[in-house]
Amino acid sequence: MERVIQFLEEKKIRITPMRQLLLEFFMENDGTFGLQELEDEFPKSDRITIYRTLKTFEDKGIIHSINNGIGEVKYALCNEHCTPVHHIDQHPHFQCERCEQITCIDSLVIPEMRLPSGFLKKEMELMIKGLCPSCS
Repeated sequence: MERVIQFLEEKKIRITPMRQLLLEFFMENDGTFGLQELEDEFPKSDRITIYRTLKTFEDKGIIHSINNGIGEVKYALCNEHCTPVHHIDQHPHFQCERCEQITCIDSLVIPEMRLPSGFLKKEMELMIKGLCPSCS
């Protein structure tokens, strides 16, 4: 828990029990998690508090969101060098077609893509779909 408190202090985030619990959960569990999964994990917490905590973490460069293509947003821990202004998580994500788990592929980097003149890139996503090692 000390590591979590120190991390929140470094990111200049006010420490609350929910922020501590969620950050500790993300640090201890590799993977992506949707709002419903986090609600199931913390049944005594309300949906709004969890959602606001996720938005704060995303705004501060602690987690990044991943759209699974069917309207559900998943969240994963960011690279340790991410900031509120510059998310360095330029990696693809893999979604298993059988178990639907989304995995960050940190070992690959999405190459820089130059857009034609006049286009302004806000964000870029790459979702790879197939079967994960557990399902193949």
